[in-house]
Amino acid sequence: MIIDRAISDRLAHFKDKLLFISGPRQAGKTFIIEHQLKPALELNMDVAKDRLAFRQFPDFIVNWYRTTRGAFPRAASTRRKPLVFIDEIHKVQGWRNLIKGTYDKTKQAVNYVASGSSAFAMRRQDQGDSLAGRAVWLTLFPVTFREYVKTMAPEIVLEQPWKAQTPLTDLVRKYLPHQKRLRALWENYAAYGSFPENLVRKDPVFYRQWLEDYVAAMLDRDLKDLHLAKDVERVYHVFQLLLAGLGSTYSLRNLAETLQVSPNTVKSDIRALKQVLWGFELPVAGLSKSRQIRKEKKFYPVDFCFSRLKEPLSDGAPFECTVACLLARGLASETSEVLGRLQLGFYRDYDRREVDFVVRDKRGIRLAVECKLKVKNSSGALDYLARFRPTERILAVEEPNIFGTDRGIFSISIELLAVNLE
Repeated sequence: MIIDRAISDRLAHFKDKLLFISGPRQAGKTFIIEHQLKPALELNMDVAKDRLAFRQFPDFIVNWYRTTRGAFPRAASTRRKPLVFIDEIHKVQGWRNLIKGTYDKTKQAVNYVASGSSAFAMRRQDQGDSLAGRAVWLTLFPVTFREYVKTMAPEIVLEQPWKAQTPLTDLVRKYLPHQKRLRALWENYAAYGSFPENLVRKDPVFYRQWLEDYVAAMLDRDLKDLHLAKDVERVYHVFQLLLAGLGSTYSLRNLAETLQVSPNTVKSDIRALKQVLWGFELPVAGLSKSRQIRKEKKFYPVDFCFSRLKEPLSDGAPFECTVACLLARGLASETSEVLGRLQLGFYRDYDRREVDFVVRDKRGIRLAVECKLKVKNSSGALDYLARFRPTERILAVEEPNIFGTDRGIFSISIELLAVNLE
Protein backbone atom coordinates (compact mmCIF):
# COMPACT_ATOMS: atom_id res chain seq x y z
CA MET A 1 0.00 0.00 0.00
CA ILE A 2 1.27 3.45 -0.97
CA ILE A 3 -0.17 6.34 1.05
CA ASP A 4 -1.19 9.34 -1.05
CA ARG A 5 0.75 12.31 0.32
CA ALA A 6 -0.43 15.91 -0.11
CA ILE A 7 3.08 17.15 -0.88
CA SER A 8 3.06 15.07 -4.08
CA ASP A 9 0.75 17.57 -5.78
CA ARG A 10 3.15 20.43 -5.11
CA LEU A 11 6.42 18.97 -6.39
CA ALA A 12 5.80 19.49 -10.12
CA HIS A 13 5.43 23.26 -9.61
CA PHE A 14 9.10 23.63 -8.65
CA LYS A 15 10.93 21.45 -11.17
CA ASP A 16 13.31 24.23 -12.28
CA LYS A 17 14.22 25.26 -8.73
CA LEU A 18 16.58 23.79 -6.18
CA LEU A 19 14.07 21.66 -4.32
CA PHE A 20 14.82 20.89 -0.65
CA ILE A 21 12.61 18.49 1.30
CA SER A 22 13.24 18.10 4.99
CA GLY A 23 11.37 16.60 7.89
CA PRO A 24 11.51 13.98 10.61
CA ARG A 25 13.35 10.74 9.94
CA GLN A 26 11.23 8.04 8.23
CA ALA A 27 8.46 10.47 7.29
CA GLY A 28 8.74 9.26 3.66
CA LYS A 29 11.01 11.83 1.98
CA THR A 30 13.22 9.40 0.07
CA PHE A 31 10.28 7.20 -0.94
CA ILE A 32 8.37 10.12 -2.49
CA ILE A 33 11.39 11.42 -4.38
CA GLU A 34 12.34 8.01 -5.76
CA HIS A 35 8.83 6.85 -6.71
CA GLN A 36 7.34 10.12 -7.92
CA LEU A 37 10.17 12.24 -9.25
CA LYS A 38 12.26 9.25 -10.43
CA PRO A 39 15.76 10.79 -10.33
CA ALA A 40 18.31 9.79 -12.96
CA LEU A 41 21.19 9.99 -10.45
CA GLU A 42 21.10 9.42 -6.68
CA LEU A 43 23.86 10.33 -4.25
CA ASN A 44 23.65 9.45 -0.55
CA MET A 45 25.89 11.49 1.74
CA ASP A 46 26.07 8.57 4.18
CA VAL A 47 28.16 6.78 1.52
CA ALA A 48 31.82 7.79 1.29
CA LYS A 49 32.16 7.56 -2.50
CA ASP A 50 28.99 9.63 -2.98
CA ARG A 51 30.30 12.31 -0.59
CA LEU A 52 33.50 12.44 -2.62
CA ALA A 53 31.49 12.82 -5.83
CA PHE A 54 29.47 15.65 -4.29
CA ARG A 55 32.64 17.48 -3.31
CA GLN A 56 33.65 17.39 -6.97
CA PHE A 57 30.52 19.26 -8.07
CA PRO A 58 29.93 20.81 -10.62
CA ASP A 59 32.62 18.99 -12.64
CA PHE A 60 31.20 15.62 -11.62
CA ILE A 61 27.75 16.60 -12.91
CA VAL A 62 29.07 17.83 -16.25
CA ASN A 63 31.11 14.63 -16.77
CA TRP A 64 28.15 12.45 -15.72
CA TYR A 65 25.89 14.26 -18.17
CA ARG A 66 28.35 13.86 -21.06
CA THR A 67 28.76 10.16 -20.29
CA THR A 68 25.05 9.40 -20.08
CA ARG A 69 23.44 11.97 -22.42
CA GLY A 70 25.99 13.49 -24.73
CA ALA A 71 27.29 17.03 -25.11
CA PHE A 72 26.56 19.34 -22.19
CA PRO A 73 24.39 22.26 -23.37
CA ARG A 74 25.66 25.77 -22.78
CA ALA A 75 22.16 27.27 -22.89
CA ALA A 76 18.67 26.08 -22.07
CA SER A 77 17.37 23.48 -24.50
CA THR A 78 14.07 21.74 -25.15
CA ARG A 79 15.43 18.40 -23.95
CA ARG A 80 13.98 17.03 -20.75
CA LYS A 81 16.28 17.73 -17.84
CA PRO A 82 17.49 14.77 -15.78
CA LEU A 83 16.97 14.99 -12.02
CA VAL A 84 19.83 14.59 -9.55
CA PHE A 85 18.85 13.54 -6.02
CA ILE A 86 21.21 14.25 -3.10
CA ASP A 87 20.12 12.52 0.11
CA GLU A 88 21.25 13.64 3.59
CA ILE A 89 22.92 16.66 2.02
CA HIS A 90 23.34 18.39 5.39
CA LYS A 91 26.07 15.92 6.35
CA VAL A 92 28.60 17.59 4.03
CA GLN A 93 30.22 20.70 5.43
CA GLY A 94 29.94 23.62 3.03
CA TRP A 95 27.06 22.04 1.11
CA ARG A 96 25.39 25.41 0.50
CA ASN A 97 28.26 26.81 -1.54
CA LEU A 98 28.66 23.54 -3.46
CA ILE A 99 25.03 23.24 -4.47
CA LYS A 100 24.63 26.94 -5.27
CA GLY A 101 27.66 27.00 -7.54
CA THR A 102 26.60 23.78 -9.21
CA TYR A 103 23.06 25.01 -9.79
CA ASP A 104 24.24 28.29 -11.31
CA LYS A 105 26.54 26.48 -13.77
CA THR A 106 24.29 23.57 -14.73
CA LYS A 107 20.66 24.70 -14.28
CA GLN A 108 20.15 24.86 -18.04
CA ALA A 109 20.62 21.09 -18.25
CA VAL A 110 19.96 19.50 -14.84
CA ASN A 111 17.35 19.73 -12.07
CA TYR A 112 18.17 19.05 -8.43
CA VAL A 113 16.33 17.80 -5.35
CA ALA A 114 17.91 17.32 -1.94
CA SER A 115 16.55 15.81 1.23
CA GLY A 116 17.69 15.63 4.80
CA SER A 117 16.56 14.80 8.26
CA SER A 118 15.12 17.40 10.59
CA ALA A 119 18.62 18.68 11.38
CA PHE A 120 18.87 19.74 7.73
CA ALA A 121 15.95 22.14 8.01
CA MET A 122 17.74 24.03 10.77
CA ARG A 123 20.84 24.51 8.64
CA ARG A 124 19.14 26.68 6.06
CA GLN A 125 20.80 29.70 7.64
CA ASP A 126 24.27 28.15 7.97
CA GLN A 127 27.24 30.08 6.71
CA GLY A 128 27.46 30.02 2.94
CA ASP A 129 26.12 31.66 -0.18
CA SER A 130 22.51 32.72 -0.23
CA LEU A 131 20.05 30.43 -2.03
CA ALA A 132 17.40 33.15 -2.26
CA GLY A 133 15.56 33.01 -5.57
CA ARG A 134 16.99 29.60 -6.36
CA ALA A 135 15.59 27.29 -3.69
CA VAL A 136 12.19 26.08 -2.54
CA TRP A 137 11.97 24.56 0.96
CA LEU A 138 9.29 22.00 1.70
CA THR A 139 8.67 20.07 4.91
CA LEU A 140 7.27 16.56 4.98
CA PHE A 141 5.62 15.58 8.24
CA PRO A 142 4.47 12.05 9.03
CA VAL A 143 1.14 10.97 7.50
CA THR A 144 -1.85 13.13 8.40
CA PHE A 145 -5.20 11.52 9.09
CA ARG A 146 -6.56 13.31 6.03
CA GLU A 147 -3.91 11.64 3.83
CA TYR A 148 -4.71 8.28 5.40
CA VAL A 149 -8.42 8.72 4.67
CA LYS A 150 -7.72 9.75 1.08
CA THR A 151 -5.74 6.54 0.56
CA MET A 152 -7.95 4.09 2.45
CA ALA A 153 -11.38 5.52 1.60
CA PRO A 154 -11.20 7.21 -1.82
CA GLU A 155 -15.00 7.11 -1.97
CA ILE A 156 -15.11 9.91 0.64
CA VAL A 157 -14.92 13.26 -1.14
CA LEU A 158 -12.62 15.50 0.87
CA GLU A 159 -13.37 19.20 1.18
CA GLN A 160 -10.59 21.77 1.24
CA PRO A 161 -8.74 21.62 4.59
CA TRP A 162 -9.66 24.13 7.25
CA LYS A 163 -7.55 27.30 7.29
CA ALA A 164 -10.01 29.56 9.13
CA GLN A 165 -11.56 30.92 5.93
CA THR A 166 -14.79 29.04 6.70
CA PRO A 167 -16.27 27.75 9.99
CA LEU A 168 -14.78 24.40 10.93
CA THR A 169 -18.15 23.13 12.13
CA ASP A 170 -19.64 23.71 8.65
CA LEU A 171 -16.98 21.43 7.20
CA VAL A 172 -17.51 18.83 9.92
CA ARG A 173 -21.21 18.53 9.04
CA LYS A 174 -20.35 17.39 5.53
CA TYR A 175 -18.57 14.32 6.92
CA LEU A 176 -21.36 13.17 9.24
CA PRO A 177 -22.65 10.58 6.70
CA HIS A 178 -19.17 9.00 6.75
CA GLN A 179 -18.60 9.11 10.50
CA LYS A 180 -18.68 5.32 11.01
CA ARG A 181 -16.07 4.75 8.29
CA LEU A 182 -13.93 7.60 9.55
CA ARG A 183 -14.04 6.18 13.07
CA ALA A 184 -12.77 2.79 11.91
CA LEU A 185 -9.88 4.47 10.10
CA TRP A 186 -9.15 6.67 13.09
CA GLU A 187 -8.81 3.69 15.41
CA ASN A 188 -6.06 2.27 13.16
CA TYR A 189 -4.39 5.66 12.83
CA ALA A 190 -4.45 6.31 16.58
CA ALA A 191 -3.21 2.81 17.39
CA TYR A 192 -0.06 2.95 15.24
CA GLY A 193 0.87 6.62 15.02
CA SER A 194 1.38 8.52 11.81
CA PHE A 195 4.71 7.24 10.47
CA PRO A 196 4.08 5.45 7.16
CA GLU A 197 5.78 2.13 7.92
CA ASN A 198 3.71 1.50 11.03
CA LEU A 199 0.44 2.43 9.34
CA VAL A 200 1.18 0.03 6.50
CA ARG A 201 2.35 -2.87 8.68
CA LYS A 202 -0.19 -2.62 11.52
CA ASP A 203 1.99 -4.96 13.55
CA PRO A 204 1.97 -4.19 17.33
CA VAL A 205 5.19 -6.15 18.00
CA PHE A 206 7.05 -4.35 15.21
CA TYR A 207 5.56 -1.03 16.35
CA ARG A 208 6.89 -1.31 19.90
CA GLN A 209 10.37 -2.17 18.64
CA TRP A 210 10.19 0.62 16.08
CA LEU A 211 9.57 3.21 18.81
CA GLU A 212 12.76 2.20 20.63
CA ASP A 213 14.83 2.03 17.45
CA TYR A 214 13.58 5.40 16.24
CA VAL A 215 14.63 7.18 19.42
CA ALA A 216 18.05 5.50 19.24
CA ALA A 217 18.45 6.71 15.65
CA MET A 218 17.57 10.27 16.66
CA LEU A 219 20.14 10.11 19.45
CA ASP A 220 22.92 8.60 17.36
CA ARG A 221 22.38 10.52 14.14
CA ASP A 222 20.17 13.60 14.12
CA LEU A 223 21.27 15.09 17.42
CA LYS A 224 24.97 14.43 16.86
CA ASP A 225 24.75 15.85 13.33
CA LEU A 226 23.57 19.18 14.66
CA HIS A 227 25.16 19.34 18.10
CA LEU A 228 28.46 17.48 18.14
CA ALA A 229 29.27 18.50 21.72
CA LYS A 230 25.86 17.69 23.20
CA ASP A 231 25.48 15.14 25.98
CA VAL A 232 22.91 13.03 24.13
CA GLU A 233 22.01 10.98 27.19
CA ARG A 234 21.11 14.14 29.13
CA VAL A 235 19.06 15.44 26.20
CA TYR A 236 17.18 12.16 26.11
CA HIS A 237 16.49 12.45 29.86
CA VAL A 238 15.11 15.94 29.26
CA PHE A 239 12.92 14.47 26.53
CA GLN A 240 11.63 11.77 28.88
CA LEU A 241 10.84 14.29 31.60
CA LEU A 242 8.94 16.46 29.14
CA LEU A 243 6.94 13.42 27.99
CA ALA A 244 6.13 12.54 31.60
CA GLY A 245 4.65 16.02 32.00
CA LEU A 246 2.61 16.01 28.80
CA GLY A 247 -0.30 18.40 28.96
CA SER A 248 1.32 20.54 31.65
CA THR A 249 3.57 23.54 31.39
CA TYR A 250 7.19 22.78 32.17
CA SER A 251 9.61 24.55 34.50
CA LEU A 252 13.25 24.98 33.49
CA ARG A 253 14.19 25.24 37.15
CA ASN A 254 12.48 21.98 38.12
CA LEU A 255 13.97 20.12 35.18
CA ALA A 256 17.41 21.49 36.01
CA GLU A 257 17.14 20.45 39.66
CA THR A 258 16.10 16.94 38.66
CA LEU A 259 19.06 16.58 36.30
CA GLN A 260 21.45 18.60 38.53
CA VAL A 261 22.41 21.01 35.78
CA SER A 262 21.80 24.70 35.18
CA PRO A 263 18.49 26.01 33.77
CA ASN A 264 20.41 27.42 30.78
CA THR A 265 21.69 23.92 30.01
CA VAL A 266 18.14 22.55 30.01
CA LYS A 267 16.99 25.48 27.86
CA SER A 268 19.72 24.66 25.36
CA ASP A 269 18.74 20.97 25.39
CA ILE A 270 15.10 21.80 24.65
CA ARG A 271 16.22 24.04 21.80
CA ALA A 272 18.17 21.08 20.41
CA LEU A 273 15.09 18.86 20.70
CA LYS A 274 13.10 21.34 18.63
CA GLN A 275 15.87 21.71 16.07
CA VAL A 276 15.97 17.99 15.32
CA LEU A 277 12.16 17.93 15.32
CA TRP A 278 11.76 15.61 18.28
CA GLY A 279 9.05 17.98 19.37
CA PHE A 280 7.62 21.48 19.40
CA GLU A 281 6.58 24.10 21.95
CA LEU A 282 3.33 25.99 22.27
CA PRO A 283 3.28 29.39 23.98
CA VAL A 284 0.49 31.07 25.87
CA ALA A 285 -1.77 32.90 23.42
CA GLY A 286 -1.77 36.47 24.72
CA LEU A 287 -5.39 37.53 25.19
CA SER A 288 -5.63 39.26 28.57
CA LYS A 289 -2.80 41.44 29.85
CA SER A 290 -4.03 41.62 33.41
CA ARG A 291 -5.18 38.10 34.24
CA GLN A 292 -3.16 35.86 32.01
CA ILE A 293 0.08 33.99 32.63
CA ARG A 294 2.27 34.91 29.68
CA LYS A 295 5.64 33.15 29.88
CA GLU A 296 4.74 29.49 30.31
CA LYS A 297 5.12 26.90 27.54
CA LYS A 298 4.07 23.35 26.79
CA PHE A 299 6.13 20.76 24.95
CA TYR A 300 4.74 18.06 22.67
CA PRO A 301 6.61 15.31 20.74
CA VAL A 302 6.69 15.39 16.94
CA ASP A 303 4.15 12.57 16.81
CA PHE A 304 1.58 11.38 19.33
CA CYS A 305 3.01 7.84 19.19
CA PHE A 306 5.91 9.05 21.36
CA SER A 307 3.49 9.84 24.17
CA ARG A 308 3.62 6.08 24.82
CA LEU A 309 7.32 6.15 25.65
CA LYS A 310 6.65 7.51 29.13
CA GLU A 311 3.64 7.34 31.44
CA PRO A 312 2.15 10.88 31.44
CA LEU A 313 0.84 12.70 34.49
CA SER A 314 -2.83 12.46 33.47
CA ASP A 315 -4.97 9.95 31.58
CA GLY A 316 -6.04 12.57 29.05
CA ALA A 317 -2.51 13.76 28.22
CA PRO A 318 -1.92 11.37 25.26
CA PHE A 319 -5.20 12.52 23.68
CA GLU A 320 -4.25 16.16 24.15
CA CYS A 321 -0.89 15.35 22.55
CA THR A 322 -2.72 13.80 19.59
CA VAL A 323 -4.80 16.94 19.03
CA ALA A 324 -1.68 19.12 19.41
CA CYS A 325 0.08 17.18 16.63
CA LEU A 326 -2.98 17.38 14.38
CA LEU A 327 -3.29 21.15 14.81
CA ALA A 328 0.44 21.85 14.52
CA ARG A 329 0.68 19.98 11.23
CA GLY A 330 -2.64 21.24 9.94
CA LEU A 331 -1.52 24.83 10.40
CA ALA A 332 2.14 24.26 9.51
CA SER A 333 2.05 26.24 6.28
CA GLU A 334 0.68 29.13 8.29
CA THR A 335 2.61 28.90 11.55
CA SER A 336 5.99 28.26 9.89
CA GLU A 337 5.99 31.62 8.12
CA VAL A 338 8.08 34.45 9.53
CA LEU A 339 4.90 36.45 10.06
CA GLY A 340 2.37 33.66 10.30
CA ARG A 341 -1.26 34.56 9.66
CA LEU A 342 -2.49 31.99 12.17
CA GLN A 343 -0.86 31.39 15.54
CA LEU A 344 -1.30 28.30 17.68
CA GLY A 345 -1.04 28.44 21.46
CA PHE A 346 -3.01 27.76 24.65
CA TYR A 347 -4.85 29.86 27.22
CA ARG A 348 -4.05 29.90 30.93
CA ASP A 349 -4.63 32.53 33.62
CA TYR A 350 -3.84 33.07 37.29
CA ASP A 351 -7.20 31.60 38.29
CA ARG A 352 -6.08 28.29 36.73
CA ARG A 353 -8.57 28.47 33.91
CA GLU A 354 -7.05 26.75 30.91
CA VAL A 355 -8.04 26.01 27.32
CA ASP A 356 -5.82 23.48 25.59
CA PHE A 357 -5.52 25.18 22.19
CA VAL A 358 -6.21 28.61 20.78
CA VAL A 359 -5.84 29.48 17.09
CA ARG A 360 -5.82 33.21 16.46
CA ASP A 361 -4.86 35.87 13.97
CA LYS A 362 -4.59 39.64 14.25
CA ARG A 363 -8.39 39.94 14.29
CA GLY A 364 -8.90 37.63 17.26
CA ILE A 365 -9.51 34.01 18.18
CA ARG A 366 -10.60 31.90 15.23
CA LEU A 367 -10.78 28.62 17.12
CA ALA A 368 -10.63 27.49 20.76
CA VAL A 369 -10.30 23.74 21.42
CA GLU A 370 -10.59 21.88 24.71
CA CYS A 371 -9.69 18.15 24.75
CA LYS A 372 -11.56 15.59 26.83
CA LEU A 373 -11.93 11.83 26.65
CA LYS A 374 -15.72 12.12 27.04
CA VAL A 375 -18.29 14.88 26.69
CA LYS A 376 -19.39 14.57 30.31
CA ASN A 377 -15.90 15.54 31.47
CA SER A 378 -16.03 19.01 29.92
CA SER A 379 -14.86 21.97 32.00
CA GLY A 380 -16.07 25.56 32.10
CA ALA A 381 -12.95 27.04 30.53
CA LEU A 382 -14.53 27.32 27.09
CA ASP A 383 -17.47 29.18 28.66
CA TYR A 384 -15.08 31.68 30.22
CA LEU A 385 -13.30 32.18 26.89
CA ALA A 386 -16.57 33.40 25.34
CA ARG A 387 -15.74 36.91 26.61
CA PHE A 388 -12.95 37.07 24.01
CA ARG A 389 -15.50 36.36 21.26
CA PRO A 390 -13.86 33.41 19.51
CA THR A 391 -15.29 32.50 16.11
CA GLU A 392 -15.72 28.89 17.24
CA ARG A 393 -15.42 26.94 20.48
CA ILE A 394 -14.98 23.19 20.17
CA LEU A 395 -14.82 20.38 22.69
CA ALA A 396 -12.79 17.64 20.96
CA VAL A 397 -13.59 14.25 22.46
CA GLU A 398 -12.09 10.79 22.09
CA GLU A 399 -15.42 8.98 22.28
CA PRO A 400 -17.13 8.16 18.94
CA ASN A 401 -20.36 9.35 17.32
CA ILE A 402 -20.37 12.80 18.90
CA PHE A 403 -21.53 15.95 17.13
CA GLY A 404 -23.71 18.47 18.89
CA THR A 405 -23.86 21.92 20.41
CA ASP A 406 -24.61 23.32 23.85
CA ARG A 407 -24.28 26.99 24.90
CA GLY A 408 -22.48 27.76 21.64
CA ILE A 409 -19.87 25.03 22.21
CA PHE A 410 -19.67 22.20 19.67
CA SER A 411 -18.73 18.72 20.93
CA ILE A 412 -17.03 16.82 18.12
CA SER A 413 -15.47 13.34 17.92
CA ILE A 414 -11.79 13.48 17.06
CA GLU A 415 -12.07 11.77 13.67
CA LEU A 416 -14.39 14.54 12.43
CA LEU A 417 -11.94 17.18 13.53
CA ALA A 418 -8.85 15.39 12.18
CA VAL A 419 -10.15 14.84 8.64
CA ASN A 420 -10.46 18.61 8.17
CA LEU A 421 -6.83 19.39 9.05
CA GLU A 422 -4.22 19.38 6.31
